[in-house]
Amino acid sequence: MGNADRGAGRLLVRADDRSLTAHAGLAVVGDLARTLDLVELIDGELALERRARPVKTRRRGASPGELVVSLAECQLVGGAFFDHLEDQRADTAGAALRAVADVPSAPAALQVSKRFRRVHCQRVERAMARAGERLDRALGRDLGDPVTIDLDATQITVYGRAKEGAARCRTGQMSYAPHIAFWAQRGRALTGELVGGNQERLSGAECARIATRAIGMLRAGHGPVSFRIDCAYYAIDLLDRLRKHKARFTVSVARNSAMWAALEQIPEDAWTDALDMPSAQVAETTYTPGGWQHEPLRLIVRRVSFRAEQIAALRGSRRLKTIHPDQLQMALDGEIDSVYGYSFILTDHPHQHTAWVEHHHRHRAQIEERLKDTKTGQALRHLPSGDIDANRVWMTAALLAIDITAWVCDLSPAAGASGAAPEDTPLRRHAHTLRRILFNIPARIIRSARRTILRLPSGYRHADTLQATLDAVYALPPP
Repeated sequence: MGNADRGAGRLLVRADDRSLTAHAGLAVVGDLARTLDLVELIDGELALERRARPVKTRRRGASPGELVVSLAECQLVGGAFFDHLEDQRADTAGAALRAVADVPSAPAALQVSKRFRRVHCQRVERAMARAGERLDRALGRDLGDPVTIDLDATQITVYGRAKEGAARCRTGQMSYAPHIAFWAQRGRALTGELVGGNQERLSGAECARIATRAIGMLRAGHGPVSFRIDCAYYAIDLLDRLRKHKARFTVSVARNSAMWAALEQIPEDAWTDALDMPSAQVAETTYTPGGWQHEPLRLIVRRVSFRAEQIAALRGSRRLKTIHPDQLQMALDGEIDSVYGYSFILTDHPHQHTAWVEHHHRHRAQIEERLKDTKTGQALRHLPSGDIDANRVWMTAALLAIDITAWVCDLSPAAGASGAAPEDTPLRRHAHTLRRILFNIPARIIRSARRTILRLPSGYRHADTLQATLDAVYALPPP
């Protein structure tokens, strides 16, 4: 038997190569953060806050801005706990590539995170918005384009009774409920609010405050704003606040007796085909909610036909809730062959066609993808601390991480997904995909007098994507 047939033999592991990094793609994040002055923007915003004590007064160690950005970088490469910052600290070869070279230790990061208050996290969100505005200017975008904001909540299950602020949700799990407003066209998080799991449905006043903060994150001179709202946020206080800010809205309305009564006002010949949904039809009437002191609103109704065999197959499905209870029972009893499922949308868009409004609101489902990305792509699938202030910082870092992935996809067509998206909204790769093809790339760092070279594994398929993305960052003008 020759030497080639003996195999590798016993393997000896040594962790002594000081030029190797496991996260070479963080060079994109580092250069982008430095170009946009991300850390400086966060520290500058936090320095302006007077409603709470400063997060940190001593200059030694990482600044609050460096802490938040280092947490975001940790999440971008798969970190799921504060302890995973230690993996970043151990990567000395990649320190010069990252946005934050001197990563704080996990105990120090957790300790400082507990000093953040809600207003500090809102300041970080303001800095994120300013960094995004700088990128839009550098890319030559029309900053007066229309803005669509989606507002929704998700549930994050946690374990243990020591989780401050957590509560049992409607399904019985101990959880938190982040409420997040996303800018649909940019794929960016504007603002978020972390509450207990029993507050998945907020009061109208609380919803109005979140909407006001979201609008406040937009630059002066922004285009017309439109909100797409889930039925859980349907409240007159919110609609009044949007009217005050001259923002339009489409809001899903729960199927109740008022909606079924309004449906009866629609004649059969008023139904027209929906856009991009062959089995659906739309029609409209008017409706004035109780407490609404303005003009009657447009009530858009979508109906989808269900055959008897479909209804039998959907027993227990949420889709059956769209059918009028009386008709559903008749269909289940075999008295009728088909029924319609209905969805109701209330809007103050004045001139757009009925089918356009329904199509526009239907794509509110984009926020479900963004929320999913914060949980499966970033680390918002759980909140690692027992302190609610530290958990707010963790959530804010997750939103910053999801914004960074959106910025990267905006910069580099090679990093973006292919295909067509509704309403000229570009498709973006999911965070875990960017982690696999861009951020978590092992490389040997070779430095010479004039340049730095990242030596990737031979045959790596996405090397051109990394180079194209870096070139796009280098092409950005200074702020």
